[in-house]
Amino acid sequence: MKRILIPTDFSANAWNTILYAMELYKNTPCEFHILNTYEVKPVQLISTVSSQRVGHYYDAVKIESKEGLEMILEDISNSGPDPKHIFKTFSKSGSLLEIVAQMTVADHFDQIVIGTKGATGAKEIFLGSNTHRIIKNIECCPILVVPDDVFFENITNIAFATNFERVYYKSEITPILQLAKQQGATVRMIHVYDKPELDIVQTYNSTSLERYFKDIKHDFHVIHNFSNLEKAIQSFIEELEVNLLVMINYEHSFIERLTRESVIKKMTFHTTIPFLVIPSDN
Repeated sequence: MKRILIPTDFSANAWNTILYAMELYKNTPCEFHILNTYEVKPVQLISTVSSQRVGHYYDAVKIESKEGLEMILEDISNSGPDPKHIFKTFSKSGSLLEIVAQMTVADHFDQIVIGTKGATGAKEIFLGSNTHRIIKNIECCPILVVPDDVFFENITNIAFATNFERVYYKSEITPILQLAKQQGATVRMIHVYDKPELDIVQTYNSTSLERYFKDIKHDFHVIHNFSNLEKAIQSFIEELEVNLLVMINYEHSFIERLTRESVIKKMTFHTTIPFLVIPSDN
């Protein structure tokens, strides 16, 4: 049974993320852990005079979190969930990153599923701050990011962005293989190049990758870095009607480049499809 952690802040995007995960893993036995975290920050207590009032405020925030999770369970029940799915809720005090880090160490999760931004997310921001921090800091399981207003559709094409400059381990490729087999999808490995020919190392690594994917439909695509990496990949996604983008997060990787603060602030790449970030195994 798959164990999946889904953080929620009770926003519309967070609810849509839960629905996406339920549809993605339809007919697959899953245990969904739905997490809400809450913090009482000093700035919120400025007007509070007594410790008694502080306690009342903290209790109110705690109750609001638990009631919100109860409403989510009710909404899930009303949506006609898959009988193979089990739902558990967790209300915890602390920052989202700290709690997610603790939970992923204490309990093995096969995946974290999170929206791009929450209730206060601005349209021009590629990743919300919580999502950004989780991608940068959680390295023990794959993270599926579901963009705002994206609804589930059958996954027929999975794009795997790679530069073929490193050896990939089976543990890194397994989540891609599992999704491709489950969805009956074609994996399209894409290499955005500055020079048209692969060198010896890239050729060796591409051959190794092909062995991993020998039992599923797959293709290699080499596209020119005509403007910048982000635009090249976005153009490829649109042209081949890709439903899911996969990246492995290692030093100097595409996703590592995307999650650097300086790049985020100038970002023109706004994917309209979910993307799966797989931690490196070295």
